[in-house]
Amino acid sequence: MRLGYPCLNRTLSENKKRPNHGTTVKHLRKLSSHERRRKLNGLLHKNLQNNLEILKFNVKNNIEVYRFCSDIVPLATHSLTDDWSYLEEAREELAELGKFVREHDLRVSMHPEQFTVLNSNKEKVVKNACEDLKYHHKFLQAMGLDSHHIIILHIGGVYGNKDKSRRRFIKNFRKLDSGIQKRLVIENDDQSYTAGEVLEVAEELEIPMILDIHHFNCNHRKEENLSDLLPRALATWRNRKPKLHFSSPASLDNPTRHADEINADDFAEFLSLADRAVDKDFDVMLECKEKERALFKLRRQLGL
Repeated sequence: MRLGYPCLNRTLSENKKRPNHGTTVKHLRKLSSHERRRKLNGLLHKNLQNNLEILKFNVKNNIEVYRFCSDIVPLATHSLTDDWSYLEEAREELAELGKFVREHDLRVSMHPEQFTVLNSNKEKVVKNACEDLKYHHKFLQAMGLDSHHIIILHIGGVYGNKDKSRRRFIKNFRKLDSGIQKRLVIENDDQSYTAGEVLEVAEELEIPMILDIHHFNCNHRKEENLSDLLPRALATWRNRKPKLHFSSPASLDNPTRHADEINADDFAEFLSLADRAVDKDFDVMLECKEKERALFKLRRQLGL
């Protein structure tokens, strides 16, 4: 089992090496077309450089799983940047980043923000979601990374009819470019779609499912239990190594919010359950606010 963390390295960010320096539409509108591209290129180069620093930090500390920020390319899908060929501008740096990932056998992924809703009942929202998925796919593709490096998405909204909304997700998924389909992995959420419901969609579409343990604890049907769901979820990955998400609740009063760190006892209990339920290795993304620091602490506590 390999552990990873998403999007931000606390240690490096304190040294001003954030992976997602950005700007605003309001600011860009004040600039000429040439000035906009120069500004955006400067931000992108800094972000790619800092992401490479994060990966080097991870390799040095035996961390092989990482998630890139979705906004690593500033305003990539906004109409104001339509004349900006960011993939060409950063071609060499993207190639270097991808080469590093492959040489060190790292596992990287991306997770679009909550506004990327493929099952929306509004055509414009679905269109924007498709464009956003295309951006994520092209970014990973530009690094020369295959479909092992995934894009993670939730089913989306319920819109008053959960079954219809799930069917709409399936219908819209099947319209996506085949390259995006091969990368797309779906995850259970903490309010709308339970692990069992997402698993049914994953099995129908024959795509992988990420089982989020924290979301399961927040949102599951009475008949759902991890011992049954875990083997099925891992089986959806077929010949790819499965991946799970794990986090701890911030408090009993606010159980859906992620805590700063991982509760070591809860994680150990989950590993014990997994050891009984499955005979298969998997990776775990730790979704907590202290990122690599929480990972290091968990390793120390459990001797991992």
